[in-house]
Amino acid sequence: MKNKGKFIKQIMIYGLILLASSLISELVNQIWPGFPMPPALIGMIMLYLLLTLKIVKLEQVEGVSNFFVQIISLVFIPSGIALVTKLDVLKAEGVQIIIVIVMSTLMLLLFTAGIAWGLVQLKERWSKRGDAVEMEEES
Repeated sequence: MKNKGKFIKQIMIYGLILLASSLISELVNQIWPGFPMPPALIGMIMLYLLLTLKIVKLEQVEGVSNFFVQIISLVFIPSGIALVTKLDVLKAEGVQIIIVIVMSTLMLLLFTAGIAWGLVQLKERWSKRGDAVEMEEES
């Protein structure tokens, strides 16, 4: 019974994050109509920040997260069925679709690598400044 209560609490945390991300998405769409912001992306960013800032502890969402990972393949079934119903489009536009997928994937990888590299550089500079301040205090 205790595990059920814990699981329900974890689902409530995810539900609140989903609600907040949906509201933020709608607000962004009201302010910038040409800049759609998916609630799922906002939710992932919120969850990351909540975990990083230790507002939410990993133990508070771990059970539901593991459950979602176990059933992730079910999420892709509707997409696969939709693809099968559009075989005529794939036949006519397949090469262009593949080129777009490959190019956008490469662009995403390069962009992500660039951001990661920039963050590492920023962290190194930050730690060097911290070391310099400690050395000045010791002198």
